[in-house]
Amino acid sequence: MSVDAVTVRAARLRAQRLREPDLPDLPSAVGHLLAVQGQELRPTLWGLSRRVTPGTRPDEAAALGALDDGAVLRTHALRPTWHLVRPDDARWLLELTAPRVARTMASTEKQWGIGDPTAAIDAVADEVAVGARTRTELATALVARGLAADDAPGIVVTHVLMHAELRGVVVSGPTAQGRHTYVPFDSRVPAGYGPLGRRFDREAAVLELWRRFLPGRAYATAKDLGQWCGLTLAELRAGLAVLLDTGEAVMVPGSGDLDGLLLVSTPELHDAATHPPPSSSHVVDLLCGYDEILASYRETRGILSDPRAPEPGRIGAFVHTVAVDGLLAARWRWPAQPARGSEPELQWQRDPTPAERAAVRDAATALATYRDGAVAG
Repeated sequence: MSVDAVTVRAARLRAQRLREPDLPDLPSAVGHLLAVQGQELRPTLWGLSRRVTPGTRPDEAAALGALDDGAVLRTHALRPTWHLVRPDDARWLLELTAPRVARTMASTEKQWGIGDPTAAIDAVADEVAVGARTRTELATALVARGLAADDAPGIVVTHVLMHAELRGVVVSGPTAQGRHTYVPFDSRVPAGYGPLGRRFDREAAVLELWRRFLPGRAYATAKDLGQWCGLTLAELRAGLAVLLDTGEAVMVPGSGDLDGLLLVSTPELHDAATHPPPSSSHVVDLLCGYDEILASYRETRGILSDPRAPEPGRIGAFVHTVAVDGLLAARWRWPAQPARGSEPELQWQRDPTPAERAAVRDAATALATYRDGAVAG
C-alpha cells in the first residue's frame, strides 16, 4: 500500500508526539527521538515539553534542570552542531558518528590553520577534572598554557572543545550563573555502550540507529536518515537490508507528492497509518527552527510546505517556525517575556484567518505558562 503526503504528515506528527503526546518526562522525549538538534536550547526544550503528557509537562525551570542534573546531555554528535541525548546513548552515538563529524570539520580547520588539537584537549581534560568549567574559563586556561594565542579567534577554541566532546573527554555539565559548562565525559555517561552492551560493534550500532530512529519519525527515506546522522548511504542501506529481512522494517512506495520515493517505516506504524479526516478546528505548533519534525527529514521535508505560500525563509531574528495544522505558515521570534492571550511576533507567509490567529494566541498562552513556571498543561 502506497502512502501520500497527507498520510505521512499525520503519521509523523503522531510518531513525533506533537499529536497525542504521551511521554512521561523530558528525558523520555529525548530518548524517544534518540537525538535532538539543540543549538537553540530554550526553544528546543519548549518543543520537547510539548511531547510530554499534558498535566505532567515540565515548566522551563524543570526542563533546564534536566540538563543540570545530567538526565539529558548536550554535546556534539551526528553533525557539527549541538544535540541533546540521553546519557546511555551518548557513548555509542559518538563512537558511531564522531569520525565523520571530525572529517566534516577538517576543511574549516585547514582554512584557519588549526593543527592537531590533542595537546589542547589534554589541557581541557586537566581543567575539568578539577571542576566544571565554562567555555571562557577553558579558553583562558588554554592561553595561560600557551596552547592558544591571546588573540586566538573563537573558532579555534570552539573546534578544540568540539573535538574534546567527539573524543569522549568532556560533556555538558550544570549551568554556572546561566552559562554552559563542561565536565568529564565519564562523570555523566555510564560505562559501556548503552543498548549495544559492553563492547561497540559498528554493524550493530547501525541497526540500533534504524531501530531507534524509525519509531519517532514514522516514515523516512534512507537519504533522510543519512542527512540526519551523517553516515554514508551504503552503510545505512546495508543495515536496512537486515531489518527488512527480519521484518522489523517495511519499505513503502510514496504516491502523489511523494511519487517515486521509497519510504521506510515499522510494520506497526505503517499498519496504523490513516488518511486523517478534515477538522474544523486549527492546531498550531510554535516550533523551534530546528525541531525534529523539520531536522529529521531533508529529502521529504517538503510535505510540510503550505501550498498557499512558499516555505517561510529565515528573516532576521525570526528563526523559528509556526505550523498550522502541520503546514509551515509563518516564522516567529522567541519572546523575552511571552504574554498570555497575545500573538507572538510573527512573519506570516500568507494571510491567516481569524480562527488561525486565535489558535496562535492559544499556543502563545501555553508558552507563557511554560516560561513562568506555572503548572504546565
